[in-house]
Amino acid sequence: MKKTILIILVFFGAVSVKAQLSNTRWNGMLNIQGGMDVIFNFSNDTLDVVNTSDNESLETMKYSIKDSVLTLVKLYGSSQCDTSTPGLYKLGITGKEMTLELISDSCADRSEAIGTMKLNQQ
Repeated sequence: MKKTILIILVFFGAVSVKAQLSNTRWNGMLNIQGGMDVIFNFSNDTLDVVNTSDNESLETMKYSIKDSVLTLVKLYGSSQCDTSTPGLYKLGITGKEMTLELISDSCADRSEAIGTMKLNQQ
């Protein structure tokens, strides 16, 4: 019985973090071209990264969250990442601030751009 309750709590914890991101916008700065202000637009299962200076989409990725780990996989965009290489980032949310911290990502374009990043909810 205790095991079943624990499984249910872990499931709802993972669902609540993803629900917390769904349909939200966060602004931050990518480490590209000397620093680029961007908006992370999260939908139900995709993340669109938009350059704030020209409102152009830089990258669209599929995302998932498990145990505070954000997994990103490119769908399309301007990076040299392929569409099968996942990037793993530790996700922390406190109030209206999100922190992403690189765990592992073999796509250098994405890992160097994000690295450790702070974003603020809009």
